Amino acid sequence: MKVDVSNTLPKFLMEGFSDPGKDNIGYLKVFGPRWAGLIGWSKNEFMEKLEKQDIKEVMTEVMTELGKQLSMDNFLKQLDEQEVVAHAIHNMDYGRNGDEEPEDHDYVAEILKKYPGRFIGFAGFNPHKGTRSLKVVRKALTEQGYKAVVIPPYEHGLQANDRRYYPLYALCEELDVPIWIHTSINYFKDTSLYIDHPSNLEQPLSDFPDLKIIAGHGGWPWVNDMIGMLLKYENLYVDTSAFRPKYIAESNTGWDMFLYYADRMLQDRILLGTDWLTLGMPIAEVMTEFEKWPIKDSTRRKFYWENANRLFKLNLTTLNEKEEGKVWQT
Repeated sequence: MKVDVSNTLPKFLMEGFSDPGKDNIGYLKVFGPRWAGLIGWSKNEFMEKLEKQDIKEVMTEVMTELGKQLSMDNFLKQLDEQEVVAHAIHNMDYGRNGDEEPEDHDYVAEILKKYPGRFIGFAGFNPHKGTRSLKVVRKALTEQGYKAVVIPPYEHGLQANDRRYYPLYALCEELDVPIWIHTSINYFKDTSLYIDHPSNLEQPLSDFPDLKIIAGHGGWPWVNDMIGMLLKYENLYVDTSAFRPKYIAESNTGWDMFLYYADRMLQDRILLGTDWLTLGMPIAEVMTEFEKWPIKDSTRRKFYWENANRLFKLNLTTLNEKEEGKVWQT
């Protein structure tokens, strides 16, 4: 049994990168070849197309073909095959324009209603939209079945300790729901590399002692600092989404401290997050790499689902201890 706390829907991936803005060019250079690989293109073929065509045209072609392969039925089938019983939908509210309307949360609410218990809705907040955005998030959490909140500080051009996030933190603490915060490198040319450094989580954790934060993407490349934060703050959790698991287990990749502490002092606060759609890898391949991590079986269970079950109050239980991860109920 597995719970994936960091992901999206194929629809959102395809909408976001079929029409990339200038800020996303860096991401396309990193992840574009991987998505192209899912439809059978080599990296060289992808780069050759970019030399002849506008990047928007190339990405539209890639995402159109991906759309055929990732229908909702096929998407759910892949999750079932890997025993992913709950899959995150990060309904991000991007941008820095306070005049825009808050991101629509009704579409995901319908998905949550149509597939009860199958997805974990993360409501997107945007501090530039202030109270309007906060009202949308409150409705999502109290009326529409969402179980968490998500923010990408680099997209907002603010650090996580910016006071404009504080009304959201107060709401999350009040409702006892976790908030996933992008805590890793970003590839925006006009945004500081350090805007999502793990240390920016310290002030919110201090000011809101009951607030539960998930540091998304593991804090890389500041993994040592991330480990220090996790050792100090008991309400801080972490996932390693958007990075290939096999590299996390290799030495000299910047992750050296992670697995050591994950299998020991931090085993109760590590969460499975894949972002397999962003990685451009079939989820089966991602999970195969996770299976090779040198961690105890008890740690693996916590990582795969037990910690998330507790954090998100999913009420998942196994029916047969001998078939752990094979048979379950809600």
